[in-house]
Amino acid sequence: KPMVRLNEAWSGKEFSVDLGTYSASDFGTNGSMTLIAEVLNYPTSGGAYAVMTSFNVNDSNGATVDEFINTNATCTSSGMYTCSGGSCVSNGCSIGSPSSFVNRNDWDQHQIPPFGYITTNSFPRCDASIGTWSTCPVDLGTLRSGVYTAKYVLLSDSGSAISQTVGLKITKIVKRDNTARGNSAATNGAIDLNVILVGTSTINDSHSAKGAQNLNLLYGEVHNIMKANSGVGLGTVKVFEWADADGGSQYAQVDYSDVGTMLAAGSAGINLIDPTLEGKAINVFMVQDIENGSPSSTILGLSGGILGPMTNGTQTSGLVFATDILNSGASLSAFNPSCTLSSCPRNNQQDDFIEMGATIAHELGHYLSLNHPSERKYSSSAQRHDQLSDTPECTDTVGPSQYMSQKQCYVTTCKSDCDTEGGGLYYTAGGAKTTNYCPLSTSCQFNHVMWYTTKNRYQASVGAAWKEDGNQISEQSSALVQWNPFVR
Repeated sequence: KPMVRLNEAWSGKEFSVDLGTYSASDFGTNGSMTLIAEVLNYPTSGGAYAVMTSFNVNDSNGATVDEFINTNATCTSSGMYTCSGGSCVSNGCSIGSPSSFVNRNDWDQHQIPPFGYITTNSFPRCDASIGTWSTCPVDLGTLRSGVYTAKYVLLSDSGSAISQTVGLKITKIVKRDNTARGNSAATNGAIDLNVILVGTSTINDSHSAKGAQNLNLLYGEVHNIMKANSGVGLGTVKVFEWADADGGSQYAQVDYSDVGTMLAAGSAGINLIDPTLEGKAINVFMVQDIENGSPSSTILGLSGGILGPMTNGTQTSGLVFATDILNSGASLSAFNPSCTLSSCPRNNQQDDFIEMGATIAHELGHYLSLNHPSERKYSSSAQRHDQLSDTPECTDTVGPSQYMSQKQCYVTTCKSDCDTEGGGLYYTAGGAKTTNYCPLSTSCQFNHVMWYTTKNRYQASVGAAWKEDGNQISEQSSALVQWNPFVR
């Protein structure tokens, strides 16, 4: 296949992939089609992204019934970027209507992943019948009968002219599911995990009685967070050990720049141990620290992508989180000293330990295709909100920046309804904290597993009662999760 550079016109360089003929019954109520695209035999340094430019359904006469992606003429005539002096910025290439991608940013994040070059796209992505999902065209909420075709352009990040051709591998996953979302009789499925303990120190720690207890408690917390409002919990959790002698030592304290390499190597190792697990479980790497250029700059957790692939051996094949950062270098066996080996109720568990479970659930949400409900605003950029209309746009301003705020969402969005339901979102009449959300108040259904953490943001001004973030999943985000092929 031919390639184009970042700032090169697509004209004559797009190509079609015949995905086959399907009936609506092949997908069922909650069915989906996921395409994972990987460029093979790239001839120079860097790599190429397989950018999906069209996903359409044709009838038996060849007429298009549905087009899930609509790019404008600028993309074909001028490419995706304008480049100068070694740097590139987005140009006028954008997404039009109707499309299940809301805008250029929404489309970009599935075509240009944070690590590596593999791209993952899954449809449907929206459903106008759910809540107030007004950004979704009515006819793009289901997969109907017809002939399915995708188009790609191979976007090379090389600055020089590309005359060579490359191969393209497309992995297609069709999920058939007849269980309706919201069906009270349905369990709505589960996701399986491969938990990889990285480095001999973490492995030995998990072998102690206290470390083993905390490991079980940790994933029990993740299960409860995921299950609480989406109906999707954890299924089978398998634990693997990546010891120092097998190369784990170089990733036990991993730098951000090496995360993609670690995900590729570690997930490839899973395939060697048990190839039947590929595509059936999400890889979760437990390391001591994720450093961002220096030991003093650390990250809680990272996902390989917003919508991760069902293939191993790539730089997007999993997620990683740090066990040390939240408790000043504490190991798994050092958490929860108030617990005994026979009993450990949640109110005896440390806040930082519970927060670790929320971090894993958060990164799982990314891997299952969810964004943050709100990205904080810096002085040089605008506040950015996700495209799910049942998450609120309520922020507090602190200096030049804005932050997603539980307090503001309660006060400005649903206080009246919630107080009418009884007790208030966080306070009883006497001021005591009650519950994390009001389940019967429609205006309060904003709690979302991808909540941008307000931890330590507002404690001084509004009190410790606002410390714990909402960790439920909204109605629309639950729909996105249900479509994901990892959910069984």
